[in-house]
This record gives sequence, C-alpha cells and structure tokens, in this order.
Amino acid sequence: MADEDFEYFLTKLPLSIPGPQCTDEHVRTYTGLVPDCLISYWQEFGFSGFGNGTAWLVDPIEWKLTTEEILLDSVQHPRLGDDAQYIPFARSAFGKVWFWTPGYGVSLVVEPVRGTMFFRQPARDLSVSGLEGTMKAFFGASDSERFDFLDREEQPMFDRVYEHLGALQFDELYGFAPGLRIGGAAIVEATHLFQIHVHMALLRSVIGDHWYVAG
Repeated sequence: MADEDFEYFLTKLPLSIPGPQCTDEHVRTYTGLVPDCLISYWQEFGFSGFGNGTAWLVDPIEWKLTTEEILLDSVQHPRLGDDAQYIPFARSAFGKVWFWTPGYGVSLVVEPVRGTMFFRQPARDLSVSGLEGTMKAFFGASDSERFDFLDREEQPMFDRVYEHLGALQFDELYGFAPGLRIGGAAIVEATHLFQIHVHMALLRSVIGDHWYVAG
C-alpha cells in the first residue's frame, strides 16, 4: 500500500499510464541509495505516468546512460564532491527531471528544454528517517503545477498539449521544434512527440556548456 503522502499525490495526479515494472535488479541496486518509500512506489506502480502523464516515476537503470553521459556529464554541484551520485526519480511530460543524491536528498533539478539546472540545498534532516520524510514530502506536496510547463504567456501548457498530441508512452516526452534555445516558441502548435533519450541528447548538444545555473 502507498503511504499517506503518496495517496494524497494520487488524489491530485491519479495513475494514468502504466509503465514498465520494477524488477529485482532495481531493488537490489537501489536499496540503501534511495529511501525505502521510493522503492515501494516502484514496486506498486512501476515506472508509470500520473495525471494523464503530467508526472512520471523514472527508471534509474533505463536512464543511467542519459544521466551520466548526456545530461550530467559536466555537472559539478557546489555542495557535493566529484563522486556524488545523481539518481533520477521523477520527471515531467516536458522532460524536467528531479535527481536524488544518497545522504543528501533532492540534489538537482534539470530542465533541458530551457537549458536550466537548479542545485538544491541538502535536506534539513539527513538521518535515514529524515531523508525518507523528504521523499514522501516531495510527492505529498506535488501537484500538476510542479510538473507543468509555462508557455510564452506564462500559462500552463500540459492540458492543451495533451489534447493536441494525445497521451505519452513511458519513453516519450513533449518537446518543441524548433527548440526554445535556438529561437523556437513555447506554443502548442510547436509541440511534438519525441523519444525521450534521443531528444535529451539533442537538447544537450544544443546547450553545450551553456546551462543556465541557479542554486
């Protein structure tokens, strides 16, 4: 059974698009690296989409290459060492990704479509139970606004893009063509379905070493 925080998350963003299942390899590899509650979410819900695909649980094994060699190949978190681990655990329909670092909490938020990277402060309580609470609170406090994308008029886009393009598969995202970093516009008419890892690599090639960094 999901805990109280995740049950509350589901009232706002119900399970909508079943994704791949959690395997024994996921449990073996990530026990002790991510909070137990996250593994229980994987086991109960798989790597699925919620709220019609507004939000997704991320498979860190599937994302390993994209994380280490594409998105975060040159990242240096100002509060973490070179050996820090960044484990993707949630993403939006538009490719915004949240990363967890063992013993630290939510460490990094990356939004490749805009080329932005936000370094997070450590969790207030770095005990095992405190980090567990941090993960639960992330989902309990999440709603569609956290995962949506604002257009050029600062209006949320997800519902309109969903109507325009239809539902995502687990390995897809909504993207823009032309891309925003090369002069494209954040309008519904410019959105397309893309294979997520291919598109992440394309966006990363456009960003180069020129991330917009905060935190």
